[in-house]
Amino acid sequence: MNKVRYYRLKGNLLLKDLSEKTGLSVGHLSHIENGSKQPSKSAMEAIANAVGHTVPEVFYEPLTATEESEIEKLGSLVNG
Repeated sequence: MNKVRYYRLKGNLLLKDLSEKTGLSVGHLSHIENGSKQPSKSAMEAIANAVGHTVPEVFYEPLTATEESEIEKLGSLVNG
């Protein structure tokens, strides 16, 4: 699993915000976040830049157990 959702939530961004920053649709970003679609190289670069991290950090480093638990907490804060 990639870290798109983790870094998006850490940055206090909704999918809509990330969509505006990357030019990718909300639906496409959602599929990338949940792993049902593989992003292109340009999409990976746009997403990584938008969340302020490198492509390897966002797409190739494994999500830790701590980060997984943070996603739940952050999701409720960002999504209100």
